[in-house]
Amino acid sequence: MKTMLKRIISVVSVLLLAQGAMSQDYLLSQPWAIASMVAPSFAGMNLGGKAFMTYRNQYSSLKGAHVAIAGYDQYFHPMRSSFGGNIAYTNYAGGMLSQTEFNIQYNYSVQMTTDWYFRPGLQLGLFYRTIDPSKMVFADQIGPNGEILPSTSFNPVNSSVVRFDAGVSILFYHKYFFGGIHVDNILGNKVSFMDQASTTNPLKISAYAAGMIPISKGLGKYDAKDDVTIAALYQWQGQYHQIDLDIMYHRRYFMAGVGYRGVPFYTPEGMQNQDAVKLMIGGSVAGFSLSYSYDINVSSLVDVSGGSHEVVLTYRFMEKAPNDRSFFCY
Repeated sequence: MKTMLKRIISVVSVLLLAQGAMSQDYLLSQPWAIASMVAPSFAGMNLGGKAFMTYRNQYSSLKGAHVAIAGYDQYFHPMRSSFGGNIAYTNYAGGMLSQTEFNIQYNYSVQMTTDWYFRPGLQLGLFYRTIDPSKMVFADQIGPNGEILPSTSFNPVNSSVVRFDAGVSILFYHKYFFGGIHVDNILGNKVSFMDQASTTNPLKISAYAAGMIPISKGLGKYDAKDDVTIAALYQWQGQYHQIDLDIMYHRRYFMAGVGYRGVPFYTPEGMQNQDAVKLMIGGSVAGFSLSYSYDINVSSLVDVSGGSHEVVLTYRFMEKAPNDRSFFCY
């Protein structure tokens, strides 16, 4: 009986994770460590080159989702332009569903006033989504003794989907503030494995803003500045609404922060929309930055999820001197 109950719980968990994955992109706990993943307008914002890698283990005790990302972007001064590219692989529910995305990015920097800048951005992408029905277990497959029986509950027409997509963004910024919006998945691709024309990849809209409060300018011209940054990221995709609120403290080569993800006053169909409290810590040396975050789940999965872990490694080079920058970045 216990074996059967465990299998049923596994079935329900897998199906819920898969349903969410089909209609919502992955989430990151440290979006500002790799801001070009938020919107193409952020590519090249360090006015040099930046390479990055990220690994995220979502709901570590539930075989939730594993996300691996790698990317590179660079600003080219003569053209006032930035180019970037990234690849992301997401594995849901122990390999039942997976997706690989590849994106190329471009933005152009426009100086509006002495202190204010504007960057429109463009992103073109390709995604490849696959499903493995052999890893799925339905209720009609569970025999009286817990054995797994054949099932006809799910027979996909296609086991993989390949689609192109695109996104556009804008960013207004100066030394101590930025704000903008990104519209992604604008092609509205059909993504169903069952050949259902109504199942499309929902449009994703992200709005972002942040402000930096300087504390000290350091001991010398090129010393890292101490500051506190308050950042907000709102994401809307289909029926999903999500807000990330982060407070980050930087002191020379050290960073620590706390954040919250959820929409506490929005309860679709009477369900709570609270996800996690985020704890972040990191450091940097010789152009390299390494940061780690842990999500303390505050949703109904708090007792079984095991939380979420995320690690970000970046390397920045060929940057202009700090006093020449018109933007703060991490």
